[in-house]
Amino acid sequence: MSRRSLKVAKEDFKLRYFYLPKDAWVLAFSAFIWSIGGSLVNPYQSIFFSALGTPLPYIGILAALSSVVTASAYLVGGYVADTWGRRKVIVIFSFVAAANSFLYFFVKSWTLLFIPVIVGSLSGVYTPAFNAVLNDSMEPELRPKGFASFTIVTTIPSAFSPYIGGLLIERFGAIYGLKIGYFAAGLLGLAGVSWRAIRLSETFVPTHNKEGGISRFLVDVVKNNLSALKEASSDAKKLIVYVALSSIASGLSTLYVSIYLIDQARLSPSQYGFLTGISAITTIALLLPAASFIKRIGLKSAAILSALSSPLSMLVFVSANGMNDLIAWSVTGGVSGAMVNPTIQSLQGNTVPKELRGRLMAMFNVVPLLVTTPAQVLSGYLYTEVSKLAPFVFSIPFYALSVFILTTIKAN
Repeated sequence: MSRRSLKVAKEDFKLRYFYLPKDAWVLAFSAFIWSIGGSLVNPYQSIFFSALGTPLPYIGILAALSSVVTASAYLVGGYVADTWGRRKVIVIFSFVAAANSFLYFFVKSWTLLFIPVIVGSLSGVYTPAFNAVLNDSMEPELRPKGFASFTIVTTIPSAFSPYIGGLLIERFGAIYGLKIGYFAAGLLGLAGVSWRAIRLSETFVPTHNKEGGISRFLVDVVKNNLSALKEASSDAKKLIVYVALSSIASGLSTLYVSIYLIDQARLSPSQYGFLTGISAITTIALLLPAASFIKRIGLKSAAILSALSSPLSMLVFVSANGMNDLIAWSVTGGVSGAMVNPTIQSLQGNTVPKELRGRLMAMFNVVPLLVTTPAQVLSGYLYTEVSKLAPFVFSIPFYALSVFILTTIKAN
């Protein structure tokens, strides 16, 4: 076979089974390196906060603080992505986010946790540009496969790192074990982001770059984001409502999962890491078949079916009685992860024109964060004052309502 034939065969394989154009691959691989460390600690963040002495209701308040600051950062980031370009903001604030892990390593009191929480949230400025680059670099008809491929690469560390994080807790205790994890996350994050900075190219050059002081900048941020929302299609607005409702549900249900399973269900940290790994492995195994399934039945139908897995997963969780039931919960969550991300992200990309993509990608994150804030505070109250299962039960109607919203979308 000639060299040209080999190249054609290789490209055909990529398009059939795996699709990540150059810039999407740069983002995916750098996130993969970063996630090896991040997945050591992220599933246990509430455990870390609790171990430092944070009262349980305040864990919800810290999460709410993070949501408010992140929402503000996303608004700025969406505007910057569409007026300054994508690459600069991604590179600068990726470094800030990676370095933030070292702040968790050095924090000694729960009263100082607001510092890394705020810094990490502010670094989210780059997220709208990140999402815009992913969409910019993919052909519309290949986006489901592209996002599936992206999720496979970035989910691989979650198959093994959480278990290692659990072992660190068991060996060194929650505080010191997770501080080791945060230090590793910082080093690996800086390594991944450095590679990202070297290899990432610009995918969008704005036609104008407004000058002015900070007041003019802030006015433009608000005005341009509201303008983008006004120009958005009906389907794009419905998708914002969908992600808002599902985010309320996740705000209620995710914050205290690790604490509940370790403190109430009496799982060891490594067992919880094992469950997290099962979910990740399920997601990885199903992603590419899911992409083909999505292509066969259409984005809208696939989105509805995938969204149904979220309330189902939570029903399994609240009724779980033993490790076998929790494994079923993990598998169900993995199925949700395999289906939801490719479908929703593809629908977002298909319903938003390129010139609005940075700002509306920000809105897809900002609105959910704003409505999640009270949900996170409420989850702390429900967990401590009502019932340990109350936050999870209360999330189910919001998941169900989000599914209904998807049924009203016309795009496919």
